[in-house]
Amino acid sequence: MTEPTPDPRALLGDVVERTRERFVAHKSLLSFAEYLAVVAADPAAQARDAARYIRDAFDYYGTSVVKRPYGTFTRYHLFDAPFDGGRDRLVGHEPVQAAIYGLLTDFVRAGRVNKLILLHGPNGSAKSSMIACIMRGLEDYSLQPEGALYTFNWVFPSARMERGNIGFGGRRALDALDSFAHLAEGEVDARLRTETRDHPLLLLPRAARIDLLRSLLGPGAALPKSLTEGELSPKARQIHDALLRAYRGDLAEVLKHVQVERFTISRRYRQAAVTIDPQLRADATVRQVTADRSLASLPPSLHNVTLFEPMGDLVDGNRGVVEFNDLLKRPIEAFKYLLSTCENGTVRLDTMTLYMDAILIGSCNAGHLQAFQEIPDFASFKGRIELVQVPYQTDYRVEQALYAEQLRESRLLTTVAPHTEAVAALWAVLTRLARPATEGMDTDLRKAYGKLSPIEKAELYARGVAPKGLPRDTANALVANLPDLFREHRAAEEYEGRYGASAREIQAVLLGAARRTGHACLSPVSLFDELRDLCRQKSVYEFLRLKPDGPYYQPEKFIAAVKDWYLDRLEEELFRAMGLVDDVATGELFTRYIDHVTHAVRREKRLNPMTGQYEEADTRFMADLEARLGAEGKDAEDFRTGIMHRIAAWRMENPDAALDFGEIFADRITRLNDSFYEEKRRQADLVKRDILVVLLDGGERLEPEARQRAVDTLRRLETEHGHDRASITEAISFLLKERPTEA
Repeated sequence: MTEPTPDPRALLGDVVERTRERFVAHKSLLSFAEYLAVVAADPAAQARDAARYIRDAFDYYGTSVVKRPYGTFTRYHLFDAPFDGGRDRLVGHEPVQAAIYGLLTDFVRAGRVNKLILLHGPNGSAKSSMIACIMRGLEDYSLQPEGALYTFNWVFPSARMERGNIGFGGRRALDALDSFAHLAEGEVDARLRTETRDHPLLLLPRAARIDLLRSLLGPGAALPKSLTEGELSPKARQIHDALLRAYRGDLAEVLKHVQVERFTISRRYRQAAVTIDPQLRADATVRQVTADRSLASLPPSLHNVTLFEPMGDLVDGNRGVVEFNDLLKRPIEAFKYLLSTCENGTVRLDTMTLYMDAILIGSCNAGHLQAFQEIPDFASFKGRIELVQVPYQTDYRVEQALYAEQLRESRLLTTVAPHTEAVAALWAVLTRLARPATEGMDTDLRKAYGKLSPIEKAELYARGVAPKGLPRDTANALVANLPDLFREHRAAEEYEGRYGASAREIQAVLLGAARRTGHACLSPVSLFDELRDLCRQKSVYEFLRLKPDGPYYQPEKFIAAVKDWYLDRLEEELFRAMGLVDDVATGELFTRYIDHVTHAVRREKRLNPMTGQYEEADTRFMADLEARLGAEGKDAEDFRTGIMHRIAAWRMENPDAALDFGEIFADRITRLNDSFYEEKRRQADLVKRDILVVLLDGGERLEPEARQRAVDTLRRLETEHGHDRASITEAISFLLKERPTEA
């Protein structure tokens, strides 16, 4: 049955009605008395300055705890952009989020914004993305009931309502009204807006508004100085005082002309969210408005008042956020006024002084900041700027998540092979890591930390995994001290993450690799070719010109290191898909070994579960497994004792937890798996070649058993490891080329 065609008029009627209901529900236009009722209902929300408002926006979207090997952090979900479905969210940078939130809290305690927050770091480290997230969050928060913001307009009724009387004489038609705020458009001759979006409570005398807020919030409540010391903008003050004189001091009559209006934050319309680019024009100015013919109908009491209205970036950003993009690219004279603005909360213009209530946040390049710190004027700015470091990511798993999102949003026409984002992220992070600083460490830790290769350091940061071969105590100390080591590197002037490939550059590399001919998909194989091309452009990228520091800052060599890393993981996937290695079986084998070792060390007999008889520990079984782990002969006894000590130490640290040998001996089990890999490598290579035959011609010429084994492996690679036919073909061909079968 065909559905009836919707009636356009009915649809329009629904839209009109919903818009009207939303307008009323949002309390979009209020009289001053109605606004005081809003204040009484939620005084804390209406007694906020910009710092408290923005901090509340952070809290509104919630938080979660993020645990990483180098520390535990709070993530503010505002930066996950839930209001935009996660679009352009900020990946990582939890320490920076916490620093910004901490500074907002400092401003709240101080009662006003007294410093400029300056995010500094290398190009492409997400400084602008971070500020954009905050602004987008504020736009959404201001639409919510919890984020309602109000300012006011001046409203002057039409002379027709006064039956021919002009000015304020003969109030016959208007005397019955408590407010002019809800007059229809035809009943209003003039409406003067407040460009600075002054807080409506500033219309009350200072002592009265403080008393009002203290009575509502309690005598001990902290009030922002924007309300206790702030003033109306000069234009609003002139109108207020002129009306007060005309009404002979009757404030109630003055407030009749006040129309309180709810406003929302908007970047597009430059309303309490403004970005100032590094241009040379002024950030604020004034213009005279009394000569405007549209204002000719103002009452006589205002005709002799010269009104000026402020305009410009700072005016547009008041009651919200003002971003100074690439602040230090501007001549210093262009932003010296920020010293007095931060110190006094005011902006001095030619004919007036404005009270500012906004968060001032800027961004700058690390190199520009270093140059700025060397000029004599920096000492003056130092006390009025809070520096927040925004380095490149040094955790490749966080960086990998960023590239995965970028590739999803780019809507590539080709498929993306597994490990592509990880390879790109690992190479990018390797270009950013600095040689370990070992000053102040004890001997064993200094030796272990100082010898970390770039790959080992990247794995330590990302997975909390110490290099193989370290004594257990040293490995544990390295992992336990990682948060301090991580923070220590960030405190240096040449901090880790200051140099290297930016995410922006890697995104271009990924897109370039996707366009390369001769590849059926975007894969690590095409990515390696693109990275080699990038490394040839030394004149373009600064990080390619850095002087090598031991094995660090060597981007070209990192390609080979990452290639080996990728091939190791690819082989591991293939072995698992072939069924040649079984983690569960290996874990059970090692658990059985521990059982034998426990009884051997204690010189006790063990119960054989198969025979039900008590027997000596199987020395041949233990020796075979120890040989695989490199602990043969005289080393075997020390190895077995070390096993027992490790279990005892874990039990002391986790007295209430069940023993988990997979966690306690993860390194040993991995090494055991590696020994099985080596044994079965030749068999695996035969399966790889059979898979290629199946992919190319169906594998009909293979023996039935070999073909079935290849088909089963292919299926597992697709279902369990995320490959498709194109990526499998490219990956196995690459693996056979780079690691050919030994004769």
